[in-house]
Amino acid sequence: MTTIHRVRRGEKLGLINEILEEQGCIVIENVLDDMRQRLLESDICPLLAAAVPCQGNFYGCATKRLSGMIAKSPACRLMSVEPHILAVMDEFLLKSCRGYQINLTQAIQIGPGEPQQLIHSDDLMFGFEHPGREAMINCMWAVDAFTEENGATLLVPGSHKWPRDRNPEPHEICQGTMPRGSVLIYFGSLLHAGGANCTARPRTGIVISYCLGWLRQAENQYLAVPPEIARTLPDELQRLLGYFVHEPNLGCVEGEDPIRLLKDGRLLNPAFREFIPKEVQPVLEEHRAKMLAARSTQAAKP
Repeated sequence: MTTIHRVRRGEKLGLINEILEEQGCIVIENVLDDMRQRLLESDICPLLAAAVPCQGNFYGCATKRLSGMIAKSPACRLMSVEPHILAVMDEFLLKSCRGYQINLTQAIQIGPGEPQQLIHSDDLMFGFEHPGREAMINCMWAVDAFTEENGATLLVPGSHKWPRDRNPEPHEICQGTMPRGSVLIYFGSLLHAGGANCTARPRTGIVISYCLGWLRQAENQYLAVPPEIARTLPDELQRLLGYFVHEPNLGCVEGEDPIRLLKDGRLLNPAFREFIPKEVQPVLEEHRAKMLAARSTQAAKP
């Protein structure tokens, strides 16, 4: 029977990355201390209590979902910039981009009687082939303990290396059981599904997903997090929401970094800048110098 690797908070980053490279998933136990766990629960439990269950064959009919958690939960803001998590994103996402961003944030509460979700990979939302590289990485935070009985996430370790059309055998599927306050990290290309909740109580988790900085985000963060809230957030989180220019020149506002507009409210006499990778700048400088020299030579001819 396949099992998922588990480590404790503070485990060496090299080992975590090695396991992820091979298995495509890992559980890091007890990342949140009791105080942060209580803050998270106080943020989201009242919201979920008031939420209406989903109605769909994929999302389920006994499952509640909330999005825009950066706007709704100060605890989620801290979780989204957890240094150990971002170090993992650096390792895998920066292989394919110059800066990554938050893809989506959701609270997911699987209710009693909800059957197992269809096994799938999340990065099918991005319609291009990228073998050996990840377009997105998910972090599922356990608000409640995840157990086999209450719908712990089903995972197929190693399936991120499979052909897209391969289906898992039963013995290749395991569950990401974990204590409350833990986090399950899994690649967007990994086969997984929400488990069946066979208990009388709901199971709650928070997904914070990151993707390449040049992709469209699954959740429109500029609307999900209103500017009046985004302006109050730390610079690091503002950029993770998408307020940055992905070189070369992707995401500008009037030729400027959009984070300026967020901070200042408007751009006063902006200088139309170019955002060019450092390694390309010498090539452009050399070309421009040659063109100017050629023009000067031409102009000097009688």
